[in-house]
Amino acid sequence: MKLRSKRLADFAELAIGIGIVVLLLFITSFARVRVDLTSEQRYTLTPATRAMLDSLDDVVYVKIYLTGDLPANLKKLEQAATDLLNEMKAVAPDRFDYTFIDPNAEPEKKARAQVHQTLQDQGLKYTRIPVKVKGVPDELIIFPCAQLTYREKTVPVQLLKSVLFAKDPEQDQEDPAVVNSINNLEYEFASALRQATTRQRPRIAFLEGHGELPPIETADITSALREQYDVARVRIDGRIDALSTKNEGMQQRINRFEALIVAAPDSAFTDRDRYILDQFVMNGGKVLWCIDAMDPQLDSLRKNQYSMAVPNELGIEELLFAYGVRLNKDLVIDEMCAPIELLTQPYGDQPRLERFPWYFEPVIIPRSAHPIVANVDVVHTRFIGTLDTITADSVRKTILLTSSRNSFAQRNPVRVSLAIVEKDQGFDRRRTSYMPVAVLLEGRFTSAYRDRLPVAILQDKDVAYRERSPWTQQLVIADGDVIANRVASNGSPYPLGYDRYSNTTLYGNRQLILNAMNYMLGDHQLIRIRSRAITLRLLDNDQVSKHRRSWQLLNLVLPLLITLLAGVAYQFHRRRSNRAPAA
Repeated sequence: MKLRSKRLADFAELAIGIGIVVLLLFITSFARVRVDLTSEQRYTLTPATRAMLDSLDDVVYVKIYLTGDLPANLKKLEQAATDLLNEMKAVAPDRFDYTFIDPNAEPEKKARAQVHQTLQDQGLKYTRIPVKVKGVPDELIIFPCAQLTYREKTVPVQLLKSVLFAKDPEQDQEDPAVVNSINNLEYEFASALRQATTRQRPRIAFLEGHGELPPIETADITSALREQYDVARVRIDGRIDALSTKNEGMQQRINRFEALIVAAPDSAFTDRDRYILDQFVMNGGKVLWCIDAMDPQLDSLRKNQYSMAVPNELGIEELLFAYGVRLNKDLVIDEMCAPIELLTQPYGDQPRLERFPWYFEPVIIPRSAHPIVANVDVVHTRFIGTLDTITADSVRKTILLTSSRNSFAQRNPVRVSLAIVEKDQGFDRRRTSYMPVAVLLEGRFTSAYRDRLPVAILQDKDVAYRERSPWTQQLVIADGDVIANRVASNGSPYPLGYDRYSNTTLYGNRQLILNAMNYMLGDHQLIRIRSRAITLRLLDNDQVSKHRRSWQLLNLVLPLLITLLAGVAYQFHRRRSNRAPAA
């Protein structure tokens, strides 16, 4: 009888335990608890992304094509995308969903080709990866992309930003392209979400008509900007309506564009064009000035191995001076610089190319904590000059980029010679450290034409002259090439920041310009998302190879030992509990 009662008590205890477990599982199915223990908060969305997800009015659906039989490096990118999308779905479970689609799932080659062509027609880019099939070299076509759909709008998302593998993709090694892509995953999806949900995109114009960079040399940054903004090219040609409009009955003109980019002009602006630019700023327009104060005469340098750099007389210096910055007529000589390849003494019958430091191409390391340059890679410049800030009421100046510690400026006129690579520049004797080369201006600007215009123009309602601007921003960079991408011999543009010697995108010029436009156009949240960094913590291959047997043995024996000890402890406890009490 006592034994039966004991068994009933055991069954009741077991049933209660199972009931408690089921109840806890039922409760936790409604309450989602997530703890991110990573140092960089890898699995935690930024407040900006959470705010965008919380503000959704309809369902966002994402299709990811980065899946299937992938190399180890791309499997990491796939897993990172999965973790990110899970986190986004956790924030908005009813308004966010996703699925993975393998573009190579079709067994027939013709059907796969049709799928690939459809994806290309939808704006997705593929990548070819060398693989081996049964020991035979082959190529695998993958689409490291996604499509984000919100209502009737679909935005393509490129997950792998660089197709240049620095290491063998079949090896489990850290790949810079994959690391960079993982760092940018949240930004790419947040940017696509912003594009899909934004009804009216800001407008940016590249200025033309004064020898500015041609479209092919700004092709890469134009493509990047078009992912977020409407981008056009505009000529002023003295037309007062080129940058702004004025409807009947309105007292002030309204800008056609939110921002203007002036990229490396080489000829003078007419006074009428300068006035129209001035009034664009007075009407609240944002301007990115990439200006060369000196012309290095590159044609003469290529032909004669030297040239004399002379000032670029552009006529816009007085505008910038009125806004709070002065372009100096000089060139920076910097020990922190890019290399140049020059022919030296021939080796046998073949000419020999050697690399030397090219002091006229400073490589700028961003040191400011400002959002525009925070976490931006080194910036490549060519024949950059210096800037001075000028006192201007209601204008705040922030120096974003400076030369290195070992640098100095050569004043006009400047002899530019290839022989400079062979000479000691004496940076320890005549350096001028940390000279400003990029300055952000923020505030209410005063017109450069104040007290200079005839009364008739001031009173002309069609002109609608403004002497004072609302709060706005301008960024001045003393180098026109900072925004220029190189062009291949076949006429196709390289990515902005591409380094011809390392054959990869090495410099942060592209990110700098994107950050600048995001900041000036109010997209501060995108900058914060882009600036976060995630570190891939990989196993040490040498240690794994050296201690492989020990770790394998430990992984096999330790779980069995723990289970055995737990069983012995349970039996010992059970026997003590069932032992009859002494009389």
